Amino acid sequence: MLRTRAVLAAGAVLAATLVATSPAPAAPARATAVAGPAAAAGAQAVPTRQASRAAVCRAVNRGFRPASVTIPGVITNARVLALGRDRYGTPRTPPLTARGRWQFAWDRASGIRPGERYGVVRLNAHTYPWSGAYGTALGNRLLRRLHTGDRIVVAGPQGQRLCYRVVKRVRVRPGGWLHGYYSNSGPSRLAILVCSGRRRGPGDWSHRTIWFAKPVVRS
Repeated sequence: MLRTRAVLAAGAVLAATLVATSPAPAAPARATAVAGPAAAAGAQAVPTRQASRAAVCRAVNRGFRPASVTIPGVITNARVLALGRDRYGTPRTPPLTARGRWQFAWDRASGIRPGERYGVVRLNAHTYPWSGAYGTALGNRLLRRLHTGDRIVVAGPQGQRLCYRVVKRVRVRPGGWLHGYYSNSGPSRLAILVCSGRRRGPGDWSHRTIWFAKPVVRS
């Protein structure tokens, strides 16, 4: 089992980096990011039904690096950053920038990719504290809109497109075991983790929400 299991059980180091406490950059720049996250992150924030239908599910015969994620009704073509881990062995998170708060991070160090037969493809995203017009990010939108039964489309750099169906949404406390998020065995699946619940202070959220999804060939 990964070393990160012990780290998370001891105090969830991942929480400290996943939390978007967001230093206070100039208001105009942040207001622009909120008003137009598509421009900031290279993604369409609320996809149209036409865009959703265009996300065709395909069978793949080998693993591929995730490049973008589309979730109908949530976000289209959100960039996926292939990141390593920190000195504790915890997967890194997107940067705390206008772009980063609308992006996913993929645990590249796990070696588990979409399209492979075993293990969990681990993604994470930022949740920001609600603070007027500036307090929003991808994690906030996922918490409001992503539910069991919804579709997640993962695209690769060479046109690969694999669809997943959300089969479980769980909320756990940071000191607890994360219900298979760090599993390297078992059938292939996708997991997205964000901070959730009550923000008690900088870097301190009461819970983590995880969505687990299984691959499907067609929607």
